[in-house]
Amino acid sequence: MTVESDLDSDAVKPASGLTGSVPVIDIGDLADGVGESGVRSIDEIAEAARTWGFFQVVNHGVPGSLMEATRAQMKRFFDLPVEEKELILRTRENPWGYYNNELTKNRRDKKEVFDFTSEGIDPIYDAENRWPAFDPKFRSVMCEFRDACTALSLQLLESFCHGLDLPANFLNSYFDPYHTGFVRLNYYPVKDPLDGRTNRLSAGPAGLGVHHHSDAGALTVLLQDGVGGLQVHRDGFWHDIQPVDGAFVINTGDMMQVWSNDIYQAAIHRVVAMNERDRYSIPFFYNPAAGTPVSPLPSVVTNETPARYHTINWSEFRGQRTDGDYADYGPEVQISQYRVERETP
Repeated sequence: MTVESDLDSDAVKPASGLTGSVPVIDIGDLADGVGESGVRSIDEIAEAARTWGFFQVVNHGVPGSLMEATRAQMKRFFDLPVEEKELILRTRENPWGYYNNELTKNRRDKKEVFDFTSEGIDPIYDAENRWPAFDPKFRSVMCEFRDACTALSLQLLESFCHGLDLPANFLNSYFDPYHTGFVRLNYYPVKDPLDGRTNRLSAGPAGLGVHHHSDAGALTVLLQDGVGGLQVHRDGFWHDIQPVDGAFVINTGDMMQVWSNDIYQAAIHRVVAMNERDRYSIPFFYNPAAGTPVSPLPSVVTNETPARYHTINWSEFRGQRTDGDYADYGPEVQISQYRVERETP
């Protein structure tokens, strides 16, 4: 899944195309933990991670009432006057809060976001969450949703390990004592949020809702609404990820691709610009603990398939990626920059 400069010009594949569609996996058999009863789910998750880098899960255990409460609070936040939202505007030093001028690969996205992480001082940026004051329930609902996504992510992480013939808890220590995951509230409005406003950091007109990219961390758990617009790139085409009621969309991230030595794919994806209806989505990015060194795991490195990546310091990688989201500070960091160069025989 190599990123090409003209990737966004590739055609969208109809849902009935021969390449199939992103699988929907029932993970109800993982409710009691990853074990013999979950072999079917584990096999399907591993296959989807190898081929698509994307899949959807149902019967995941997160209450529908919590999903709906989170959506409702998100919409209430984005409905606030922009002046009130900008009271908690993010900075280069503190990425937690509201932003309406984000870049992906140095191109401005047509969206508004609100980011928050675990409570307390985060270990990468030495900064704290900043919460809006409009309703104290906003914070409590968001934290409950974050914790539910964390539990689901750990379950999926163990499935990924099983898919690599590793013990279920093999990667758990890479997320201890505290993971650096975070939740993002995404609002993709029909109207550009910067229309009629001046902003010294603007990188020009917005194109897509989010330009093509891969996620930096281990895996992403996404709750999308019924509007659609998320697309994954595969086999030279863009494929729509159709909303499924009650499902989470899961995708592998850059660190999982490195750990698996390219067995699992950190898929390239994007969100098209909204032209008729506003769209909302809520991704949870499950990320390793600060300072974690990430390199191909010993079990996937052999004489026939040597390590394809140098060791990546997660905190440094994440910090550089966040800088690129905030403003144009040069080329956005990619795992391709850590690839081991080998002589051609």
